[in-house]
Amino acid sequence: MNAILIFVVRLILGLVFGIILTRLFRPEWGIYHGVATGLVLVALAYGMALFKKKKQK
Repeated sequence: MNAILIFVVRLILGLVFGIILTRLFRPEWGIYHGVATGLVLVALAYGMALFKKKKQK
């Protein structure tokens, strides 16, 4: 798959799951907190992939 397509899919899924998690555990928080949570999830996914790649070398 193309790297940009993978990024877009991860970004969309991260935002959706971030909003869902925020609404589940902190319903008083706004949508922007959910988007921020989703962006953190995407960043963690890329960070874990980078860590795994470094560990294999």
